[in-house]
Amino acid sequence: MTRQRRLQVILGLGLVLLTGVALAAGLLWSPGARKARHLERGDRYLSRAQYREAIIEYKNSLRLESTNSHAIRRLGLAHYQLGEFELAFPYLARSTQIEPNDLEIRLKLATIYLLSRQWDKAREQVAHVLERDPKQLEALGLLAGAANTSKHIDAALHRLDAARADLGDKARLHLAFGTLYVRRGDFSAAERAFREAVAVEPKSHDAHTALGELYVLRRDTAQAEREFRAAADLAPFGSPAWITLADFYRRVGRPQAAKRLLGEITEKVPDHRQAWGRLAELAFSEGAYEESHQALQVILRKNPSSFEAQFLRGKVYLAQRRTPEAVQDFEGVLRLEPRFAPAHYQLALAELQIGNHRQARVRLREATTIDPTFTEAALRLAELDLQAGALQPAIETLEALAAKPAPDVRVHVLLSSAYLTRGESLKAIDAARKILSLVPADPRGPFLTGAGLSAQGRRAEAAQQFEAALALAPAYVEPLTHLVALALIEKKSDMALERVKRQIGRVPTSGRPHELLGAVHVVRGESALAETAFLKALEREPALISAYLSLAQLYTVSGKNDEALVKLYEGLRADPKNPIALVRAGMLHERKGDFVRGRQAYEQALTVAPRFAPAANNLAYLYSERGGDKDKALELAQIAKEEAPDDPHVSDTLGWILYRRGIYLRALNLLRESAAKLPENFEVHYHLGMAAYKVGDLDTARRALAKAVASPSAFLGRDEAASVLSAIK
Repeated sequence: MTRQRRLQVILGLGLVLLTGVALAAGLLWSPGARKARHLERGDRYLSRAQYREAIIEYKNSLRLESTNSHAIRRLGLAHYQLGEFELAFPYLARSTQIEPNDLEIRLKLATIYLLSRQWDKAREQVAHVLERDPKQLEALGLLAGAANTSKHIDAALHRLDAARADLGDKARLHLAFGTLYVRRGDFSAAERAFREAVAVEPKSHDAHTALGELYVLRRDTAQAEREFRAAADLAPFGSPAWITLADFYRRVGRPQAAKRLLGEITEKVPDHRQAWGRLAELAFSEGAYEESHQALQVILRKNPSSFEAQFLRGKVYLAQRRTPEAVQDFEGVLRLEPRFAPAHYQLALAELQIGNHRQARVRLREATTIDPTFTEAALRLAELDLQAGALQPAIETLEALAAKPAPDVRVHVLLSSAYLTRGESLKAIDAARKILSLVPADPRGPFLTGAGLSAQGRRAEAAQQFEAALALAPAYVEPLTHLVALALIEKKSDMALERVKRQIGRVPTSGRPHELLGAVHVVRGESALAETAFLKALEREPALISAYLSLAQLYTVSGKNDEALVKLYEGLRADPKNPIALVRAGMLHERKGDFVRGRQAYEQALTVAPRFAPAANNLAYLYSERGGDKDKALELAQIAKEEAPDDPHVSDTLGWILYRRGIYLRALNLLRESAAKLPENFEVHYHLGMAAYKVGDLDTARRALAKAVASPSAFLGRDEAASVLSAIK
């Protein structure tokens, strides 16, 4: 064979090989092959109880084929095994639609319904199983768990009796009997049933656990501990029975015993996720955030994508006010599970921590959309809606919560407040009286009733309710404040003063009544006595930031700007991240002509609360008028307008910044709005006049500039106002 021919053969073979490799690569990376690999890896992880890793693989498979029944089923099971029932539910529900006779999935759904107290739906799933297998032991146990009425308890007992002949040697049957007797309140019969479970299966740790729970109900903690300990001794070391024993110690207020037990587990099984997780939870509940963080790091070093550890670490960071790290963890959780409502809720708390109320409301709406039963999120959303003046959505949320069985008392507290704000005093009183019926000792019931009566002009009856609230909680200052207001409305300041002093006698160590006393003295024009009262408030409660603010305001009004600043900075030592104190300090620095320190104070306030409208507004004006980043000035003014759309000072700032940028028409509209609400503010009229002049509205310009130049004091731009007015007369 010639050299040329050999070369052709070699090239031909190379081409064939390359083609084969290309084809193999194509097959290897085809969607079908990738899906198969994800499923194979998911199954392998699931068989090893590596549920989090299995979830990732099954999700990757579903991205390639969203209807794959195998991935849907096993993804639901993986979440279920992790105890993530909310996340497991949609996959398990889809799985039953694909295969209605999958009894294992039906039983898992029944368990989830049972845990969420959806008794009827749990019974529906169990009935489907028992129809095909009347002696299915797990189904009979779930039937007992779902029996929530006398009728259903009797029916379940009848069903269990029918199975006794075949299943009487099974502990789980007797555990089901015991569960039903507990529901009836017949603890003696329940104990006999649980003892029978132990008799037929002496090594059943479930039977001993059931006895332990029964003794907890009977408040026999010594006997409960013996049973939980027996269950742990029968189970493999470090198994769920051991964790249950640790949980028992937590429930009965013995955290040190829980820690010792969990410490033993982690010493012998260093990678025990549940034990480290419980230690982290214990430390977190005690405020030992660094200790909690260290325990979580053990889990995360082994499994960086641990859903639970990442979520709890985010809460630790949030408690430490390490907001960026908290946000990063919660967003990481949501990348794994976008519909995990608690992570959206925690992100809302993070947004609140930095003062971003608008974004917090977005997060809370997402949480409540995902989980309409998430009461804590719904309450916080309603509270923020009320603060933002969004009464209708707040009331709709609260009315829906109030319609549920056994609503949280806070629902009626917020609902009564919302009705008061909207001027619906009858509804407010009705909601307040529901507080009284739920928790008669809660002082907010009579207080809000009094507020409703006061709104109706029924002052004497209102005063009685405020007194009733104070009788329940002498240090509760809000009803006292309303009593003072009623007296001042009737021009009885002596009565107001006397009433506050009487309450001080009842709670001599509380600072807030002294602060209220100072406020009454301010109304009476008694500045020296007001100062004394505010100082006494701080002697009793050195961290009472409102008293520092009141003193600073008193000094400011008296022209004592230096003393006011001293008090504000004393208050900031007690509460370094108080944005109100920082803004007040900035304003006083401006008044003294120290614009650098004023700017620094506003910038510090925005570091704490990035969307705090007063700080954003004032800093925007300083940047615009006293040298600074003009683009940043516009950005800050727009933030202030978004957060406080009705504030005329904010409209003035944004309008003037737009004027400076040559956007005259939009500036004019904002400045008209501001001047209408601030008719005696000469600088605002100067701004309005200049904007009107630029768009050719000379009548408006003349009126506004004439008002501006009539100012008895100088302001930045007065000379320009006079010059332009002279030119257009």
